[in-house]
Amino acid sequence: MTPKNFGGDDPITGSGGVPSVASGVRLRVLLPLAVAMIFLLIAFVSIFAIETKHRQVENISRTAASVDVMFREQSADGIKVMRSIMELILQDKALDAALRANDRQTLLDLSAPILNKIRTQNHITHFYYILPDTTMLLRVQAPDKHGDKIGRFVLQEARRTGKPFWGNEQGPLGSFTLRVVYPWISNGEVIGYLEMGIEFEDIMKSIKNYLDVDVFVAINKGFFDRVKWDEAQGKREQPVSWDEFPSVVVLSRTTPTMSAPIKTYLSQLTEEHTRRTFEIAWDGQVAQTIVVPFSNLRQQELGELVVVRDITASATERRRGIMGVAILSTVIGATLTLFFYVLLGRVQRDVAERTARLGEAQQVLTAEQFERQRAERELSVQQERNELLEARSLMMEQLATAKEAAEAALRINEKITEELRATQSELLATARQAGMAEIANNVLHNVGNVLNSVNISAGLISGKMRDSKGQGLAKALQLMNEHAEDLGDFLTHDKKGKLLPGYLNKVAAALAAEQQSVVEELGSLIKSIDHIKDIVATQQAYSGAANFVEAVQIRDLLEEALRMHADALARHQVTVAREFADMPLLQVDKARLLQILVNLIGNAEQAMSGQADRSHQMTLGVDFGDDGRRLRIRVEDDGEGIAPENLTRLFVHGFTTRKNGHGFGLHSCALAAKGMGGTLIAQSDGRGKGATFTLELPIEAAGKPQ
Repeated sequence: MTPKNFGGDDPITGSGGVPSVASGVRLRVLLPLAVAMIFLLIAFVSIFAIETKHRQVENISRTAASVDVMFREQSADGIKVMRSIMELILQDKALDAALRANDRQTLLDLSAPILNKIRTQNHITHFYYILPDTTMLLRVQAPDKHGDKIGRFVLQEARRTGKPFWGNEQGPLGSFTLRVVYPWISNGEVIGYLEMGIEFEDIMKSIKNYLDVDVFVAINKGFFDRVKWDEAQGKREQPVSWDEFPSVVVLSRTTPTMSAPIKTYLSQLTEEHTRRTFEIAWDGQVAQTIVVPFSNLRQQELGELVVVRDITASATERRRGIMGVAILSTVIGATLTLFFYVLLGRVQRDVAERTARLGEAQQVLTAEQFERQRAERELSVQQERNELLEARSLMMEQLATAKEAAEAALRINEKITEELRATQSELLATARQAGMAEIANNVLHNVGNVLNSVNISAGLISGKMRDSKGQGLAKALQLMNEHAEDLGDFLTHDKKGKLLPGYLNKVAAALAAEQQSVVEELGSLIKSIDHIKDIVATQQAYSGAANFVEAVQIRDLLEEALRMHADALARHQVTVAREFADMPLLQVDKARLLQILVNLIGNAEQAMSGQADRSHQMTLGVDFGDDGRRLRIRVEDDGEGIAPENLTRLFVHGFTTRKNGHGFGLHSCALAAKGMGGTLIAQSDGRGKGATFTLELPIEAAGKPQ
């Protein structure tokens, strides 16, 4: 007869016959994995862009510092050159005599060749002889202009101190010049002053040539006399427009063209100036802009030096770099997703096959249960038959002689005994088979616990692959390929090339460490899958197969059970205290013992997770008991505790205090402990006071070496 399915859908496979335990594993893992990869991709590209922007800001800062340094160095070099020339001129006796005699023509004849030479070689454009009362005696570069009083600051300071003085100062026509003034002392008497100067534009051109930048000198209009300005600009080949900008005039520029963003910036300037840097873009070009406030010798803020550096090529390279990083990260993410898609597909199929076999085992158990009921009915019929045989025996005893009655009774009793023994054996076998249904349900429960460990291992492997250090190897190889023709010289003389061998060694070490870590995690993943196999083997053991007994280190088995709950314990802030006594290798049924430990740790974690307002501690203890003859494993928690009225019903099949509990976990643990010749007991002082579960196994059953 075929037993009827009184429960509706198959409890193992579900209504469709497809294993419900395995279905959806791939989706549940890949969906959050894909979302995480997308966020990581966005974060990685953002960090790369921020880092690139940060490097750009640093580059701008370095350029700004270079402008300051270059400006100071060019000014210092100009001052040094002018001082050297002026000190030689001061020693010329002919010039000394001409100045003492106020002989303008002699001074011009002697000084004109000097000016032509130093103008060509040193860019010195101003050469003056000034009388002690600050009256201009001779402008060598403009000999027809003389006789005016000079009130420049550098001259006044040289006159006041009697020592040389120098600095940038504005001229009468508005231009700025780097000036050096020496008192001309002859026989202890100041007979006049010698002054030389370099046009500010020459210094700006030097900065342009050295740093490959364009420089614009913007001066506030308040420092200029408009009448003198217009007079000076009328004599220039390329006059500067007074009305080009509202509040400043561009006194000097190293390029005749000015971009639209710079014009806009200068149009918005006021009399307040601060150091700043910013980036501008126009017509497909990108440039860094560095603004340096500009002051005169009186510490008056005159305006700004606006330095513009073309970075179109580097900006394009930066955009390409960000795009390349985004593409590479997308390819890596897609590859990892495909890898885990295939891997989880295999795991899902394997679990589905095993779940299907468990479903078939459940059907067999149902059929055996039906056969047991049939055997019980046959036993009842047999009992009635035995009663009839006993009645017939009594009738024969009354009709036969005492000897024949005794012999007949003896024969009948022997036959009845044999039949009763056969029936008893059949009932015992049927009773053993009846427990298989409970064990099969527990198998599914334990398989689900181990799948959590599989997910943890898969997540760790994903993290290792995502954060791989191998990405830098491609950049190093690209750098070597760019110098393939002069690789030896590049590695020995170039600043970057010298760092390359050490960098490659570090990358190799990092990749080796990553590989070892991934191999270890894959080993953990394989262990979890092997444990699923052991759980199935345990079910087979209950159905009549021989138990698998092997040498086991108990503390390692406990650590393996803890690892299967590592994620949940961490999530609920549960710390684990280990009280492990030293033990040798013991011969135990590993699958059964691991099944019990996983259930007990899981029950403890659930008992503590219901009280999320505080942290918790779980204590695991292992010793040989008080008498040293029994292996004792203790799992203690500080969770919700057990009511006194429930302590006696914990191990009854179907009893549970949880809303979604099934009531066969602890029951199966008790059966497994009993199957190994041991006991499992529970203790608790009441609700909210935690609980302790103690598993005891005889040392002989555990196989302790003698």
